[in-house]
Amino acid sequence: MKRQERSELERLAQSVERQHPDWPARQVESALAESAPVAYGDWREETPNLRSRLRAVQRWRIGARGRGAGRGIAHLFPYVWPVGDRQRQELDTTWNASHVATNGSWRLYLYNCAPEVVRDVRVYLDGSEIDYAPSILMGKFAEIHWQRVESVRAQTLDTGTFRTKRYRFEAEFVIARGTRQARIEGELSLDSQQGWTFFASLDGRRREIE
Repeated sequence: MKRQERSELERLAQSVERQHPDWPARQVESALAESAPVAYGDWREETPNLRSRLRAVQRWRIGARGRGAGRGIAHLFPYVWPVGDRQRQELDTTWNASHVATNGSWRLYLYNCAPEVVRDVRVYLDGSEIDYAPSILMGKFAEIHWQRVESVRAQTLDTGTFRTKRYRFEAEFVIARGTRQARIEGELSLDSQQGWTFFASLDGRRREIE
């Protein structure tokens, strides 16, 4: 596959993301096939595994571009991203999502959408450290145990008040084989009836959680 074809697909994926941020990865991939059939055809021939293509789409749409995404200034784009139960199933066909009908997700995962293993991962919610993982492999997930923060858990137990509240979220990790530190920061939205529904990062990237 030619470099310019890959760059074309990356640009298209990010364009689709800006216009349709709620689309799942499969729908974005279909849009790539319609908009750039030649480049998509070469990419599909080179990457016949569907899960590998969907992981690439997820990297492209949030800015982690191409195989060289581990080089350059790491802080300009995220290597990890919080996702919900149904989004995890979309990326991992062996995962069985909950059948509870909600707009959001009551379970949260940190998804490694980077082209490398991320190490020494620490997760903070509302100012408290809640999780640590020695590493997260490419395309894999680590569950975020938000219930460990009493103020967050209390909101879900308050059945008399229906509201959405935003909580500060941070994840720190090490990249480039342990030589560079990086982080992602933003706000997670929790609906007391629907679960986690949205993540907005400080760099302006926004995405629904489902």
